[in-house]
Amino acid sequence: MHVTSAELDQLVAKEFEKATASNNGRSAVAVLNDGRLRHTLITLLAGSTLNDHEKPEAATLQVLRGSIVVNWLGDSRAIAHGGLFVLPDAIHNVVATEDCAFLLTSLVG
Repeated sequence: MHVTSAELDQLVAKEFEKATASNNGRSAVAVLNDGRLRHTLITLLAGSTLNDHEKPEAATLQVLRGSIVVNWLGDSRAIAHGGLFVLPDAIHNVVATEDCAFLLTSLVG
């Protein structure tokens, strides 16, 4: 399967609409899967949080719009548009410092 940048832009816009309509200011949708490899588009409105959770076997995120902060074990990392980050091997959370969209790439199962 192939997703063009125009298709991804349309998907981001659709997911921002869903996040705006939700109670928690966020949305997520699977974009591509290949065996255990999964690409998930996540949108968060400014101030929204993905609460503490464990990292899958392997995971990176790339910010497509806006900016986020990843917090873990008393440490944090701000990641802005275009940034690519390997998630820490620790319980962590994600906070949107502005409306944002990012691709989470992970190995699951």
